[in-house]
Amino acid sequence: MKRRELQELLARQGLAPRHRLGQNFLVEPDLLRALVREAGVAAGDAVLEIGPGAGGLTRPLLEAGARVLAVEVDPGLASLLRELLAAPLAEGRLRLVEGDVLGPDPAFHPRVETWWAEVRRPRVVANLPYGISGPLLARLAGRPLRGASLLLQQELVDRALGRRLRDRGPLAVLLHLAFRARAGRRLPPEVFWPRPRVHSAVLHLEPREDALPAEAWPRVRGWLRVAFAERRKMLLPRLREQAPPLARVLEEAGVEAALRPEELSLDDWEGILRRAILEGL
Repeated sequence: MKRRELQELLARQGLAPRHRLGQNFLVEPDLLRALVREAGVAAGDAVLEIGPGAGGLTRPLLEAGARVLAVEVDPGLASLLRELLAAPLAEGRLRLVEGDVLGPDPAFHPRVETWWAEVRRPRVVANLPYGISGPLLARLAGRPLRGASLLLQQELVDRALGRRLRDRGPLAVLLHLAFRARAGRRLPPEVFWPRPRVHSAVLHLEPREDALPAEAWPRVRGWLRVAFAERRKMLLPRLREQAPPLARVLEEAGVEAALRPEELSLDDWEGILRRAILEGL
């Protein structure tokens, strides 16, 4: 629905966007349908949608033939969705979880975890609330996925891709190990209500066939936490104290002692971490 329709609908229900929950609704129906097409959603796909709001993206997902699990933390919007999308809920094409999609790191909400085990390789398509975007992206690394297309703050897309030195961090390394990531279309503030202060962009994630095995991810996450804990300090001296085996792998790879963690390229980090996994560190 368009801006005025959404405003009137929420007003009738006594609802309003909540800044604390990062609620910025995309109010261009043609753009919403385009996002579903660009995500590659096909009939029969299992799709996880986070923050469905008033169902603006949920409807085109259902029209594409997807089976959708929508997770909404706002009780008022969850109640509205039950009313607006009663038919697909009754038919089982849509399931609704009311609550926070994020469980204890690196898990999701228990009902999302159960659903994920049932469908095995879902897609994730969402206009993500900005406040949970980074933690959610990090949780996707190492998960069995068919693909993900996420509308994010432009700054976070830059961090996820890690092309610039200032953007390179543990999130970029995790996503590089798990996916082929690329930026999609860029969206200006005026296509949202309320208008955010920043531009947004779509991040597409395609799983890598050579991604690390599932059992390796906890170790990788731990190593990256240590490596990037003090980004302004030299990497090797700290790792010699806190993670000597990993420091040895870096030294054998010829990493200079004076380098900081973000000064290693994503490919450098991939080579180092894969070698550490192979050596069973």
